[in-house]
Parts: sequence; C-alpha cells; structure tokens
Amino acid sequence: MLDPKLVEEKPALLKNSLKERGFKEMLKDADSFLKLRKEWRDLKTKVDKLRHQRNVVSKAINEAIKAGKKQEAAKKKKEARKVSGGVKKADDRISEIEKRLNILSLEFPNLAIDLPKKDKVLKEVGKIKREKWMKSYEEIASSLNLMDFNSSVQMSGTGFYTLIGEGAKLERALTNFFLDRGKKQGYNEISPPLLVTERAMVNSGHLPKFKEGMFSTQDGLYLIPTSEVPLLNLYAGKTLREEQLPIYLTAFSPCFRVEKGATRGYMRVKQFTKVELLKFVRQEDSFEELDKMLKDVTETLKLLEIPFRTKLLSAEETGFAAAKTYDLDVYAPGSNEWLEVSSVSNCTDFQARRARIKYVTKKGERKFVHTLNGSGLAIPRTFIAILENLQQKDGSIKIPKALKSYFGKDKISGG
Repeated sequence: MLDPKLVEEKPALLKNSLKERGFKEMLKDADSFLKLRKEWRDLKTKVDKLRHQRNVVSKAINEAIKAGKKQEAAKKKKEARKVSGGVKKADDRISEIEKRLNILSLEFPNLAIDLPKKDKVLKEVGKIKREKWMKSYEEIASSLNLMDFNSSVQMSGTGFYTLIGEGAKLERALTNFFLDRGKKQGYNEISPPLLVTERAMVNSGHLPKFKEGMFSTQDGLYLIPTSEVPLLNLYAGKTLREEQLPIYLTAFSPCFRVEKGATRGYMRVKQFTKVELLKFVRQEDSFEELDKMLKDVTETLKLLEIPFRTKLLSAEETGFAAAKTYDLDVYAPGSNEWLEVSSVSNCTDFQARRARIKYVTKKGERKFVHTLNGSGLAIPRTFIAILENLQQKDGSIKIPKALKSYFGKDKISGG
C-alpha cells in the first residue's frame, strides 16, 4: 500500500511508475484516487466545522431553555437538526469514499523508481559448460531413478512430482544446507503455518491482485505461495522498538501456486519447496540491507559450483510489492536455459502499511518498517541445475563439496 500523502504531493510518481510497470490502464484509477482524496479531505474539514457549529447551537439551546426563551430554543433545535443532518450526510459520503479508496489503494503496485527499461545482467559467475553428451534433468532423473512424474500426474494432475530415493535425499540435503547457511548469515529459523487468512495474504500483497493464482480452502484459508506470507505476518499490527531492528528470519516450506502453464516435469509446478529469507529493517537501512541479502544468496550459490548470473529487473518485471528486485538465475546446460532460483526484493514500506507494522525511533517518532524478502533458495530449479551441470560421462552426478556432509556421499550413481 502506498503512502496517500506522498501520492497527493507528488502524483507524477504514481503515474510514471504505473506507465513504467506496464499498468497504463490504471492511470484513470490514479486520477480517481486523487479526486476522491481531495473530496475526502474537503468533507473532513466540513464535518469538523459542522460539529463545532452543532456544539455552539447545543450550548445556545441550553442557555435559551435556562432563560425561559422557548421560541428561541425551538428555533435553535430546528437549526441543530439541520446541522446534524448535514453531519450524517457528510459522514455517510466519507464512509463511501474510504471504502473506494481502500479498494483502489490495494490495486496499486509499489512505486518503481530509477529502474532500467530492460532487465540488466550485472554479473555472471562460473563457467558455462555444454557438451554433446550432456542430458536434460528429465533424462538424468529417469536413468538414476530420482523422480516419478507419471504417478504424480495420475494422482494429482499436471504440475506435481514425486522425488524418489536419492532424489528425495538431495532435496533434504539442499534444504538443510540452505537453512544452515541462513543461520550462519544471521537469520532466525521459523517453522510457520502453511494455511493463512485472507487478511494475511492482503498484507503481503498477494491479494487481491493474484487471487486467481492462489489455492484456497472451503473455510476461507489460503495455502501459502511462499513462506514470505506467514513470516511477514508474525509482526502484523505490532509496533517495534528501533533497537529491535533489523530482524532477520528464514523458513523452509512447501509452496502452492495455481501455475496455469504447469506441465509434466519439475520446472513449472503447483507445489514446490523453498527456503525463504525475510527482513524487517529501519527505513534508512533498507537498500543497504538489500545489498546484504543479495550477497548472502550469491555466496550460497557459489558453494554449489554451478554457473549463475545476477540480474537487476526492469520496472515492468519487478514484482507487485517490490520497489527494486534482483533475480538470480542458474544455468542448466542440458535444458539450455537460465532458471530463476531467487528474487531478492526491497518492498520498502509497501507491505508494512498493509500489515500495520511500525517501529518507534529513539526520538519517539513512529515509522513503518521496510521489509525485504528473497529465496534462499528455491529447490526445484537449483536441483535441476545441479543435475545438469555436475553430471559426469559415466552417468553419475557429482555432489558439490559444500553439500557432501548433508548428502552423505560424493556422488549420485543410482541403483
């Protein structure tokens, strides 16, 4: 949610951001928002004056009654009823405007400021190696008996998978490795709920914008699309002290998304596992903290011995709740694709305004925290990149040195 005062003072910020993000159809909504805010302010001023007038008239009625001036008291009562009617009419209209403003404010994305017009690759790490003998992850998984796609599709439909034997073991190894990396980097591990309320999804920015992409239950709860949602809502409605910040959290969870393009496989799926990173920080520290989070994720990726790149996203590609996002993509030679395994984002005060998360400065000022999130990392595509980059000519998969103690072996050989 945007700061309405900022939008009023600098309407061009919102309008330019909508254009850059590809939401030109919402420019009329921006004009409506500004018009309604003006009407709301004017009515608030009018109501204050009317209430003051009502108080003055009430006082005059009491004085007239005490003085025995019945006609004057009756006249003042008539005036009071007229003023009260004006107050009610204005209050009703204010209520209508506030409902409409709330709907509009939930539709607007975060402001995109000083972002490139096109995605910008900032850095590539590791040497890309493509050999004719290299296989795709599906071929590798089949030959080493790591996955079962057919049974999964039969029982659940497209977009689901089953990991088997050393495939399941590799997922567990990656999960524990990522969580331990987060702990070393200062993140506190949390095990959150997988079902959350509609309010929690609104707080994170996933609703109402992405309702069609969410799974919901018969009693109105939502399966989380990422553990960012429950981690953020741990502090919903709370006011922190400045000295409590920054707060670093991490969590592993299954993630559930209505992936319309989901097919048989492990690339685009409706259920997958991920380790999430989330921060609550002071406003003035958020972009420095974004750089730190990016470094945390890239340092973890380096230990996996697979090629990856860092990309600054354009305004059009930046997520709804984010003001600035870096994507980290791993290269999969067998599939000949770059695969996103993490998006590291600064959401500034956008989520905090929705979730009402504030902090009190040492000077006693109340401010909204800034929130940041990133995958540390998403497991399926990291899994694919390991299989395809570290496959050997004999058909086995080399396990990265940093992962050996978690996996318990130095290679996957099947059988």
